[in-house]
Amino acid sequence: MPQFEIPEQQWAQVVEKKGGPVVFKQIPVQKPGPDEVLINVKYSGVCHTDLHAMKGDWPLATKMPLVGGHEGAGVVVAKGELVTEVEVGDHAGIKWLNGSCLACSFCMQADEPLCPHALLSGYTVDGSFQQYAIAKAAHVAKIPKGCDLETTAPVLCAGITVYKGLKESGVRPGQCVAIVGAGGGLGSMAIQYANAMGLHAIAIDGGEEKGKNCRELGAQAYVDFTTTKDLVADVKAATPDGLGPHAVILLAVSEKPFHQAVDYVRSHQDGRPQQIAGSLRLDGGGQDCRQICRRYQQIEEETGYMLRGGGVVFFIFFFPDETTNLS
Repeated sequence: MPQFEIPEQQWAQVVEKKGGPVVFKQIPVQKPGPDEVLINVKYSGVCHTDLHAMKGDWPLATKMPLVGGHEGAGVVVAKGELVTEVEVGDHAGIKWLNGSCLACSFCMQADEPLCPHALLSGYTVDGSFQQYAIAKAAHVAKIPKGCDLETTAPVLCAGITVYKGLKESGVRPGQCVAIVGAGGGLGSMAIQYANAMGLHAIAIDGGEEKGKNCRELGAQAYVDFTTTKDLVADVKAATPDGLGPHAVILLAVSEKPFHQAVDYVRSHQDGRPQQIAGSLRLDGGGQDCRQICRRYQQIEEETGYMLRGGGVVFFIFFFPDETTNLS
């Protein structure tokens, strides 16, 4: 087992009061509890949720002072005495779901994100905007050592969000999926996963530059909502048989795209629309941000896609902007 020299102090980005600012300062390095691991964070993605955590404008109370971040990828440097499934030296990721009770009715049916005692990274517990971060061993993402940690970090939130949506939609290789907001952080990942899964991706966004980027990422068609005269007709026409996409991944934060999706998504055999996976803003809407599907298997499958080169109404809240090196 490798040995690591762990300092007593570390650098971190700390929100000391609601509304900020964020202060770059030294804080103590915590020691892992019996069921926890200590991860030396090498890279951390930055998510729009981190802004909400700093502002404290969501209906769920935040920890203060707070170290934000929930897209941390790094190396396990210490572990508690009860941890057997993770070893020192392993690569691991800190996700939104930092821990859960593992005993309530939700946890017992693999719905841990709905656990009433869930610990949320960078929100109710300190997250990945620090050099050394604590996480429950049962909930860390195990990252294969062949995966680049810098590119893996945003996968821990943005990637798993859209990948889960694609899986839940039930769309199969050769079928069509429309991705609304395809030019953004989540949309760009959704296109790449759709392409790797053998899907016909129809990107929907605004502007020539986003259209160019979407096509370079693998979208077979692009519909510009700022210039189209009939978006519903154009999306249907972008499918090989003209009947519309089999599923829709909705990453927009306005109401109109949801109504449009119902009109262009292909009908199911019983006459109902196919699956639409969507996003919903949390501006006082009362939705609990814990209502986000997170399963460990998704991380393993996603990183598998990365190594090979390579919807159900689904609530999406994350918009990563960049990756920050914290090593």
